[in-house]
Amino acid sequence: VGIAALAAAAWLTFVRAPSDAAPSSGAVAADGPVPAEATIAVLPFANLSGDEATQPFADGLHDDLLTQLSKIGALTVISRTSVQEYRNTTKNVREIASELGVSTVLEGGVQRAGDQYRINVQLIDAATDAHLWAEQYGGELTTANIFDVQTDIATSIAEALQANLTAGEREQLERLPTGSLEAYEFYQQARERRRGYLGRDLRSADRLVTRAIELDPDFAEARALKAVIASELYWFFYDRSDSIVVAADELSRRALELAPDLAEGHWARGHYWYRTRLDYDRAMAEVERALASRPGESDFVALTGDILRRKGEMRAAVERYERAVELAPRDASAHDIVCETWLLLRVYERARPVCERARELQPDLFHANSMLAQIEIGEAGDTAAAHRWLTEEVDAGPRQSAAYENFELYDLALLERDPGAALEKARAFGDGAINSQFRYLPVPLAEAFAHRLAGNAEAARAAFEAARLELQTLVDEDPNEPRYRSALGLALAGLGRNEEAIREGQEGLRLMPPEKEAWRGSWRLTDLARIEAMTGREDAAIERLERLLSMPSDLSVWSLRLDPAWDPLRENPRFEALIGVE
Repeated sequence: VGIAALAAAAWLTFVRAPSDAAPSSGAVAADGPVPAEATIAVLPFANLSGDEATQPFADGLHDDLLTQLSKIGALTVISRTSVQEYRNTTKNVREIASELGVSTVLEGGVQRAGDQYRINVQLIDAATDAHLWAEQYGGELTTANIFDVQTDIATSIAEALQANLTAGEREQLERLPTGSLEAYEFYQQARERRRGYLGRDLRSADRLVTRAIELDPDFAEARALKAVIASELYWFFYDRSDSIVVAADELSRRALELAPDLAEGHWARGHYWYRTRLDYDRAMAEVERALASRPGESDFVALTGDILRRKGEMRAAVERYERAVELAPRDASAHDIVCETWLLLRVYERARPVCERARELQPDLFHANSMLAQIEIGEAGDTAAAHRWLTEEVDAGPRQSAAYENFELYDLALLERDPGAALEKARAFGDGAINSQFRYLPVPLAEAFAHRLAGNAEAARAAFEAARLELQTLVDEDPNEPRYRSALGLALAGLGRNEEAIREGQEGLRLMPPEKEAWRGSWRLTDLARIEAMTGREDAAIERLERLLSMPSDLSVWSLRLDPAWDPLRENPRFEALIGVE
């Protein structure tokens, strides 16, 4: 259908079969049995206009329909990420349903011409290829019309699948979030951009959603999204200002003032309490409230896993993450995080197949390669296999930083006792440091450890001093940042300033103990053990290591056997017993 045809008067009037009328013209009745299980995959809507300008509209409509369907507790809806690969697929419905583990599939097509649109949808029983329901919609492009269409599709699907709608769910489905089409489109773009998670993605998403709020200050979902973005900017160390924390708080509060039962509002409050305050109980209470109305929302489920993991309840976190995988069976990132958690628990036989599945689903997911390398080390100390995973050629795409690979290869070079390779990788760090949520390792400090491994005491001392000067400035500017304290302690230990080194390492741990944040706290505990090993406090260091091996962490017996950081302990019988040396 060409653009000119879309303007024809035959469909300028909004068309939909009344819900209490027999299906006619636009609606098609079921011609097969209703599936026993109400599981559904909504495939990406085809852009039938054939122009790029319509694609964002089709994608946004698809996203919002998934959101609407997730409000129906009796339905299990496969996540957006898992269905994206089926855009323009040649696979038939039965194949898709089998891969996703669903009983029904919704297909749709979208056309748009100026301020007019047309949408065709059909619900198909995957087992029989029978059409359970189909409909055509068309009319003037307004938010009221679009949300009316989404509501009708969602309720019609529920009826076709015999999924009962509660009064509360029906009220949620019928709620109009904004009357501004322009604000709505900015919001859709922001939601899509946020999924990148890099600083540039989050900042771009923030600018877009800010425009949505400017156009409609009462747009509760937009305020909730901006609050989530603010919390994530803080969490990932893109913006550690007090003002971003205040913004996350105020925006999420305002979203719930505008719409007290808004699931996204409680989700945003969960992000705030978790990411900026490390208040796990309040965070969980908020996200559970969001899940009460949207139990099938994989992002909500995954966030509960995140909260439990940082609280230290790793096994419970795995259960939540595995539920998220059920809702997003072809989302590589969902599998990736399950693997990551099994790796922290050192259950390598469970971690490996999940990592391999993540790579199968997304071959360019370098983080899966990284975790497979860690599994090789943790299971058998196989540095050669780990090296193969980290150097395997992958098309990392625009989101993958080459610097990330250099970080991994630097750590591996130390385990392989190759100071030349370690120096090379250290000098390739992006932004002059490993700067993650777990550690801050400036290039001079990384170089110092490589020189130390090579036995070049003079070069090591010069590098430790350069690192000390850089880190002291950072500590003076932000004395409450635990990563800076730990790193300064390591630099001071390298200079033989033992008492100062211990004080800084202890302060890093005090600021971020495992009791406060299980994963980051384990890194501070590890750094203090390294400082103690460097300064001759063997018994204290070994006690730290015993504790670390008794709790989830990135440390393993094999990493203790290989890492030169623990060379000062090698003659100690307690350390030998710890690593299984007879």
